[in-house]
Amino acid sequence: MATVATKLENAFKALLKEGKKISPYAVERRAGVSNGSLKNHIVLLEKVLAEKEKYATDPTNVGVVKAEANKAKAKVSKDKYQEILDKNEKLRAENEQFKGELKEMADKVAQMTWELHRYKTKTRKDSTNVHNLKA
Repeated sequence: MATVATKLENAFKALLKEGKKISPYAVERRAGVSNGSLKNHIVLLEKVLAEKEKYATDPTNVGVVKAEANKAKAKVSKDKYQEILDKNEKLRAENEQFKGELKEMADKVAQMTWELHRYKTKTRKDSTNVHNLKA
């Protein structure tokens, strides 16, 4: 099993290779270790903070992945962009409608469950709530 230091080092190298933004939290999360673990490894923490400082001073250094995403975004025409926004708004409205219907159905299920429980309780033969009518 890899040590925490090895996991952190591998995560740091992977984030650098992918060109993603570097921060102590990002490295710890990528490594799958608990928050604050990087504090116990001073040398690696200094490397991470130095790399983070590069991004803070020059935001264009964020990496290849973000640059490619910006290029793809720039290629979409304004008409297509507006069409996507309209579709997104329509889907949001439908989603809100479905949430309302779901809440309504959940209320009905809860009500029916309660009614079934009350019916079972009243008709149970050995129940103390049932009064014998023959007496």
